[in-house]
Amino acid sequence: MPITRKPLEIPLEVARQFAAKMRLFHAEDSPLKRDEIAAETRSILLQQMPKGAKLRLADVLELFRLMR
Repeated sequence: MPITRKPLEIPLEVARQFAAKMRLFHAEDSPLKRDEIAAETRSILLQQMPKGAKLRLADVLELFRLMR
């Protein structure tokens, strides 16, 4: 039996924060600052996820790349 996951519902304000961080990420030239922005975004998203959920920095970087 496949595992079904309940879709993650993110509050509008958190979605706005994510979008703002993504814009900052793509506007930044410094790789170090881009990683800092992605780490902050990871923290914001983890607060919305169920306890024990995993979200790697690489996952956030991939989200940013896909949503460019």
